[in-house]
Amino acid sequence: MTPISRIPFPLWLAGATVAMVLYACGQDRPGFGGGGNSSDDTLIKPTDDTGTPDDTELDTGMDDTGVEIETGDTAPPIDTSPPYTGEGYDRGDVAYNLVAPDHRGADWRLYQQGNNPVVIVLGYGQSYTFQDICTWLPEIEDEFSAYSVEVVALLFLDTLGLDATEETAAAWADHFDLSTVLYDPEHTVRGEWSNTTQVKTYLIDRDKVIQWTNMEATSQEQLRQEIGDLVY
Repeated sequence: MTPISRIPFPLWLAGATVAMVLYACGQDRPGFGGGGNSSDDTLIKPTDDTGTPDDTELDTGMDDTGVEIETGDTAPPIDTSPPYTGEGYDRGDVAYNLVAPDHRGADWRLYQQGNNPVVIVLGYGQSYTFQDICTWLPEIEDEFSAYSVEVVALLFLDTLGLDATEETAAAWADHFDLSTVLYDPEHTVRGEWSNTTQVKTYLIDRDKVIQWTNMEATSQEQLRQEIGDLVY
C-alpha cells in the first residue's frame, strides 16, 4: 500500500474530491442503486396496499356501546344496524341486543343480523331437553333457509356442569351440526334471557321484536308452526 505522503498532491486531491462527491450522492451508503435498505427508516413514508404513500391517521369510530374503536379494512365492523331500542325479553318487546362469543372465536350480536328472523335456543348441556332440541334445529334451519331464518343455540354449561368455553361450544356445534353456537363466559346472558329455566326458546322477527317464547320443552312441529306464521 502506497503511503499518502508519496502520492502526488494533485492526484490525491482529485481522488479525495471524487470520494466526497460519491459519498454525498450515497454511492457507499446502504440503499443506493438497488436492493439495499434505507439507513434511516423514519424517512420512508408508509404506503397503502397499492404502493401509494399513506399519510393519513388511523380512522376511528364508535361501537354500539359507545366505545371508540379503530375502523378500516382490518378493524372489527361497527354496528350499522337500525337504531333498535331494547324494551325487554317478553313477547311483543323489542329484544335487547344479545351479545355473546360464538364457537368460531367472534362476537355474535343480535342487532347485527340485519333483517333476518332469528331463533335462539338457550340451554344447559346437562339438559336432555336442550340436547333433544339441538338434534333437530339444523332441520328447521334448512327448511326456512329461503327466508334467511338464522338458528342459534347458546350453551351455558357443558355436560359436566362447567361453564361452556369456545372449545366446548365448537364441539357442541360439530356434534349437533349447528351453524352457530354461543357461550356465556361472563354470565351476562343467562340471568336476563333465561331466568331460572334450563331451556328457553325465542323467535325474533326482522325488526327484532320477540314474536314467541317458550320455556323448557319445545317441539319441532310447534317451532315450525310459529316460524311459518311469521314468514309466510
